[in-house]
Amino acid sequence: MKYLRFLICISLPLVLYGCSARPVVETVTTDAGRASVLPAGARPFAREPDLPARDPEMEAAGDRIAEAVTYLNSRRRDRREVALRALNQAEATLTHALKNGTHNEAVSAAIHSILKDLDSAERAVQRSAPDATRQLTAINKSLDETNRIAADKSQNPSQ
Repeated sequence: MKYLRFLICISLPLVLYGCSARPVVETVTTDAGRASVLPAGARPFAREPDLPARDPEMEAAGDRIAEAVTYLNSRRRDRREVALRALNQAEATLTHALKNGTHNEAVSAAIHSILKDLDSAERAVQRSAPDATRQLTAINKSLDETNRIAADKSQNPSQ
């Protein structure tokens, strides 16, 4: 009992002292002579990036595949179900892009191949295969490459 009173007598003032400490106020001084970081007479300019035009359907499919990878790497209980939903959306988007008929034969063949790989990856996700994420990442890379080829072909039709 004496030990408990002793502890309370010692710890109570320490707690009260810790609560009453004032916050630290910092003062920052700057170089008053310098008006700007830019040198005198410099004019800033904005420039649009020179990126190739992308196929919006292939971009959307790639986004859905990346979403599925993110879900598979998460700790959600329903990660397989939401990943499969995202993969189904990617498959529907790619099928629509294929039926759209705006691509040349090489790009259409590449999309066919990607759809086959996507079907295989969906089965891997359904059975919780450890390499499903790796398969989806490879599919996403090949989709990006196909999208780049399609954009190059649309900008340079002579190729």
